[in-house]
Amino acid sequence: MKSRSLSFLLLPLLPACATVHDWNELQTAPMTQAECYDGVVFVAESGGFAPDHPNCDRGLGTWQSRWRTRNTPIFGVSRYRLRTEVMFDEGSSESGWRIRYVVEQQKVEDPRRRDDPAPEDWSDDGQDREREGLFGDRLQRKLAPK
Repeated sequence: MKSRSLSFLLLPLLPACATVHDWNELQTAPMTQAECYDGVVFVAESGGFAPDHPNCDRGLGTWQSRWRTRNTPIFGVSRYRLRTEVMFDEGSSESGWRIRYVVEQQKVEDPRRRDDPAPEDWSDDGQDREREGLFGDRLQRKLAPK
């Protein structure tokens, strides 16, 4: 009985651990699911994002890039990745598909760990709005109505 009551007390704390995203959205022109997903992959990969294959699923419409690391003047090191979702259950070939995308960022806050950070050294740093804007513009030109 005690273990059940303790787990009940921990439930309100779980959502605090999750990262909240402000997804960008785009409505495509009429096209097949395959054309839509292939367009997302083309725009992402030609924009410099490399696929994280275990987290890419054509059937579900999900595509995620690997983390890309960059040096920053204040924190020393940060990284970013692209995540996209084609909402196949909310569209059709005749009306088009809704695509959601976000570019997540993380940073290493401890300057002593910046040269060789462990997974627990990374912390959320919001979204990279500039990269989201560039990706969205290219995606719009490729897949959105004229």
